[in-house]
Amino acid sequence: MEVDKIILPKELLTQLVAHAKKSSPNESVSMISGTTKEGIAYAEKVYTPENIDQSTTTFTVDPLILLEIYTEIEEEGRLLVAIYHTHPALPQPSGTDRHYMEVNPCIWLISSTKKPEEPKGYLLEENGNLKEVEISILI
Repeated sequence: MEVDKIILPKELLTQLVAHAKKSSPNESVSMISGTTKEGIAYAEKVYTPENIDQSTTTFTVDPLILLEIYTEIEEEGRLLVAIYHTHPALPQPSGTDRHYMEVNPCIWLISSTKKPEEPKGYLLEENGNLKEVEISILI
């Protein structure tokens, strides 16, 4: 995915934050579908599966739920544009995140469990470098 920016409607950010607060102190995980055009990802829908790890440092989505989400995204003609999750520490990718960013080449929005409303966006480039992605909240 070649993007520099994600446009996230405020109502979708509200859904992400509510799910993060409900999941706290454990990591939350959400998936965001949408479209891309000219280097911009447009967030259109949020999925808020449960973190079956029930962990403060890892997250896993039930594989059947994950398949349902991917199927719905495809049937609706959208893309997985971002994965949002929380960390108990700073909002930056962990080593585990970097590994899964290779498998899920979309924007990774990460926020601290203390400030779920302030995510940072990252994209793993083909050369292995992390690129910070601008997040624009659409009011």
